[in-house]
Amino acid sequence: MVNPHGLGPTKLPLVSEREQYAIYCESSYGPTFGRGNDLCISGNANTNSYSYLGSSYQRPPGQKNTFFTGAKKIPVTDYEVFALRSR
Repeated sequence: MVNPHGLGPTKLPLVSEREQYAIYCESSYGPTFGRGNDLCISGNANTNSYSYLGSSYQRPPGQKNTFFTGAKKIPVTDYEVFALRSR
């Protein structure tokens, strides 16, 4: 994703008391993050994926729900998901 505001990679913290919504797991969905689907990569990723931050993940100060790309719908041609494991 290319941020239209020129901001580099940004870690987005979870909204307080929304930690249980960090990731949504459903076999008919692709990777989905946040209760309000803050970031959803659909099965048809290039046409049906979207990002609308603010339900479970905090936006950077002064940024809108469409922080990632400037639009709600996002075309996705390739993605990579990482997991962090605690010790």
